[in-house]
Amino acid sequence: MADLTYLLSETIVVSHAEFKSSGSRLSGTAVCPGTVMGRACVITDLNQITKLKHNDILITHSTDVGWSPYFPLLAGVVTELGGLISHGAVVAREYGLPCIVGCEGATRMFSTGNQFQ
Repeated sequence: MADLTYLLSETIVVSHAEFKSSGSRLSGTAVCPGTVMGRACVITDLNQITKLKHNDILITHSTDVGWSPYFPLLAGVVTELGGLISHGAVVAREYGLPCIVGCEGATRMFSTGNQFQ
């Protein structure tokens, strides 16, 4: 379970997020507030985008402009790379999607089809 902070006034508050699963721990930076429960979709290359289903939580290495058309389909985003102004973080905020960046190892820990919050 991730602890995501909320926007306070017009200032973005960035929080630390941690995931625990089977004795393993991941951490990252929460860059867009919210809590979501859904199906994980691990995509390591944009060529695998056909695996994506509506309301999935995208888990990927990083995103660039090629991923932008798919953000409206998502319920949330987790990337292994990135920061407050990375592509995934900025686009997730535009769509109001909960987003955690810098979560190294996420594509190895989660599998497509896992349900998590």
